[in-house]
Amino acid sequence: MTKNRVENTSCRFALWMSVALVLSFSTPGMTADGAGAAQDASEFERGILNLSITRAVPDPDSPWAIQNIDVSGIAGVVVGENQVLTLATNISRAAYIQAQKVDDFEKIPMRVLFADFDANLALLGPDEGKSLSGVRVMPVGPDIPIGSDVSLVAIENEKQLQRVSMRAMEVSLREAVVSGISVPMYSLSGQNRAQCKSDPVIRRGMLAGLCSVVVDGQPQAVSAGIIAHFLHDHMNSAAYRGFAGLGLAFQAVKSPWHRKILGVPAGKGALRVSQIMETSPFNQCVEIDDVVTALDDVKVDHRGFYKHPQWGSVPVRNYVASKYAGDSLTVRLIRRGKAMTCVRPLRRYSSLDQPVPGIQNEGAVPYVIFGGLVLRELNADYLMTYGRDWIKNAPSDFAFIYSYLNYPSLARKRVIILSNVLGDTFNLGFEKLSNLVLSQVNGQDVSGIEDLKLKLKLPGIQKSGVEFARFDFKNGALVALPYNGVDEAHKRMAKVYGITEPSAFFAR
Repeated sequence: MTKNRVENTSCRFALWMSVALVLSFSTPGMTADGAGAAQDASEFERGILNLSITRAVPDPDSPWAIQNIDVSGIAGVVVGENQVLTLATNISRAAYIQAQKVDDFEKIPMRVLFADFDANLALLGPDEGKSLSGVRVMPVGPDIPIGSDVSLVAIENEKQLQRVSMRAMEVSLREAVVSGISVPMYSLSGQNRAQCKSDPVIRRGMLAGLCSVVVDGQPQAVSAGIIAHFLHDHMNSAAYRGFAGLGLAFQAVKSPWHRKILGVPAGKGALRVSQIMETSPFNQCVEIDDVVTALDDVKVDHRGFYKHPQWGSVPVRNYVASKYAGDSLTVRLIRRGKAMTCVRPLRRYSSLDQPVPGIQNEGAVPYVIFGGLVLRELNADYLMTYGRDWIKNAPSDFAFIYSYLNYPSLARKRVIILSNVLGDTFNLGFEKLSNLVLSQVNGQDVSGIEDLKLKLKLPGIQKSGVEFARFDFKNGALVALPYNGVDEAHKRMAKVYGITEPSAFFAR
């Protein structure tokens, strides 16, 4: 099956309104007027670097093979000494990164210092023994009021910067990337744009946002507060606190009859708890039909919104990310007419808890081949091969699972798909099957590729003296292949398809 494969993109589709709860907040010690004088052009340009990136991306249909993709003209913003900020999707599976000033020929080898692929932010630095010279650190500003005039700075032809005057018209909640986490983004109006490659948004000489995606010609930029939250964290995997999640789904309580049956006093804002995720830190103290009236001392209105100092009414769920995972949060609620509080430490949001996780940067794609059936775990890397509008272009089963069944779990179960079939006489009649969601193997549920391998090693289905491996798929399709002869078939496929890794094939 041919797919439209594009570079990094962001999904327009919001998954869980409260799985990941993100709010931007101002950089400490910095006001909107502080350092308000505009930089001159030369100073300004020294804070933006051109990144050239070579990515080693696994082929979606042949996960044992690597596609080398070279991209350039990617913006990196100098945010500290030998520290460059960009989008994490830019450096996903990066094999080689170089940075250069737009007016210079020197290319400096770079490495990834740290990346949060759920929040889609990454910090780069020069290779050991190298340093960035002649650059200017661009301060991260505070969040800006709606209606603010800003400059979007894009790298044109990899040699010069183009400044485009725009205005921040509204703040919307969008997924940072295909992961489920939602972050506030400015929708910028002015000159229509076809794309953005982590283009910085500048106001008063400070970084106000980072362009993540273009929607209907309008750039969408991650807010400065989200950037500040990331940069102020510990940049190593052991200590990184990251963005928090409540693991609660909410329903606004607007109807007077709804309020009455839930025991909500007249005039009091409220959110009904409609679902509690397995990973929620509030699992043992919040119940379905509890009515949340405030988070800490931030009260909700009748729609579940609160008054943000810069943006007006904002969903209260976004308050959570002003804290780091590990910080405590007080949920104030009403249960059957009685006021209660629940205090818990917040848990870091991670798309790895979901059956369809977000972008992965390290490690091989989990897959196995049985008799030519290429079985792999479904993840964001695969979904994004269908392009910016993957939610429309990808198989409907995938979009449905991601949108409605992607519940996080402590067991971290995975969705397994049959991506395609390597044609061989062994699988004659099944060679055109593709993009099917696996339900069971040999009559048993599976939780991931490793579990699938274990289940396949158990006795299969016996029929007329022949042992079969039986694969049942969600759409009702059935595939049955004999165990006898599968090893010989694998040898033929390895030769025909150039598969040199023995672990790619199932073996008892």
